[in-house]
Amino acid sequence: MKTIRAILFYGVAAFYVFMMFDLFFRFSYIFEVDRIVTRSYNLIPFQTIWEYGYRDSRLSFADVNLYGNVMAFVPYGIYLGVIKKRKEFARGLLVVLATSIAIEAIQFAFGLGACDIDDVILNTLGGALGLVLYRLARKICKGEDRAKTVITAVAFFVGVPIIVWYFATVYNHLRL
Repeated sequence: MKTIRAILFYGVAAFYVFMMFDLFFRFSYIFEVDRIVTRSYNLIPFQTIWEYGYRDSRLSFADVNLYGNVMAFVPYGIYLGVIKKRKEFARGLLVVLATSIAIEAIQFAFGLGACDIDDVILNTLGGALGLVLYRLARKICKGEDRAKTVITAVAFFVGVPIIVWYFATVYNHLRL
């Protein structure tokens, strides 16, 4: 049982990591010969979030950006909670923050989107939510081992359809 759980857990985690790299570093875009490299940045906290607040009520790019930045890091916080040996919340949050800052710096350096402090804030919020959900799962399941089994099952049944949808959407133009 533990072997199957480990294969599912690390298999879904590997696809999640690849999806995150693709989402943040745009593999489908980075190697285009005619791509135009632009760099932009925002170092004023909550500026982008505030600007996105003034829009119509329909689902928009702003919604996808705001909620997407949070939701993309929730699994990261959960996986981090499971994988890290030391379970202190502050240390996990520091790792999430450092990861988010590194992603934004790489995006800026390679011209792969806007470098935005609000993205760091939203990503860190999502990672914090993931760390809290992991702690909640541990408490509800009364232990690390059972929590890891539940997290693996949820990651498989929720994560796999999301990953399939993501790759079908992003790479639908490829002819294999």
